[in-house]
Amino acid sequence: MKFSALDHVGFSVADLDRSCAFYTLLLGEEPVLRKVWDVGYVGGIVGYPETTMDVAIFNMPNATYLELMQYLVPPPGQVDMETYNAGNGHLCLVTEDIDHDYERLDGHAEFRSPEAIDIPWGPYKGGRVCYLRDPDGISVELMQLPPGGPDFEA
Repeated sequence: MKFSALDHVGFSVADLDRSCAFYTLLLGEEPVLRKVWDVGYVGGIVGYPETTMDVAIFNMPNATYLELMQYLVPPPGQVDMETYNAGNGHLCLVTEDIDHDYERLDGHAEFRSPEAIDIPWGPYKGGRVCYLRDPDGISVELMQLPPGGPDFEA
């Protein structure tokens, strides 16, 4: 059996107000939902009884969502957010103009390179890409696709 769709991607954050401000700037729109979840079934899902979390949900392309969660109970800790550590993920967003996004986000995000990188080989050859970090150190990749899109046959 194969899965039929991707519904959402979720990240735990330390300060939901701060993260909402960042992702509103990044995505160009406010969250479609902001709510504190303190209902019992959430604790059953995540495996922490008595869980309470503040949640924001943003619309994403292709009828998917980005879910940001600040755990209130249990209290959150910090992990090493370096991308090479097992378990750390990233969010990749396709952009039409990576240089414009670089300028727009300058001073609001920690970019991992001084400018977008040209992709010299592989399925995304001819595209451009950069990594940035959100306020919690979560990696966000911006990708300007090559003309004609990626070529996974290459």
